[in-house]
Amino acid sequence: MSITLELPEQLNEDVSLRAKRAGRTRDEFITDMLQRQMAIERFRETRSRLQTYGEATGLLTDEAIFDAVS
Repeated sequence: MSITLELPEQLNEDVSLRAKRAGRTRDEFITDMLQRQMAIERFRETRSRLQTYGEATGLLTDEAIFDAVS
């Protein structure tokens, strides 16, 4: 599947530069960045849905959760 994307000039230059530095194509670089952002969005959605359960059990911070599962 393909998508056409118009980027502001500065962002376009930044993407090109960073892709080159990483030894990747622009397509690979952009795909990776989108996948990373989607993972962050999924994490935030999951965290939001589970927050009520955490609060009910007294797990109010990331540190408290980490301590509980470590």
